[in-house]
Amino acid sequence: MAVNFKVVEGNTAPNYVITCTRKKVALDLTDVATVTLIIQRKSDKVITQAGKNATITDAANGIITYTADATDHSPKGDYVGDVKLTYNGGGIEILRKQATWNAREKISA
Repeated sequence: MAVNFKVVEGNTAPNYVITCTRKKVALDLTDVATVTLIIQRKSDKVITQAGKNATITDAANGIITYTADATDHSPKGDYVGDVKLTYNGGGIEILRKQATWNAREKISA
């Protein structure tokens, strides 16, 4: 099930923790070589991140950690993230809508 983050546009911390799932069941990532995120702004379908590397932090339970760039969730709006897995044997799987973000605008002081 996708995790939903509520953020302020441009946030780069803290790291985002995502559990990779298929049919709502956590995946075992022990045979995965690399993990990348693809993030798209929902309003206009602009891809704000085409392949940001993520770190597998708990392979057996499908948990990855991702550090955002300032442009990943900017401007304000709703974003959806797919996770691309590249397996050790070279196979590729893209997991749909593993995370969503709702980014509100910054409040200026």
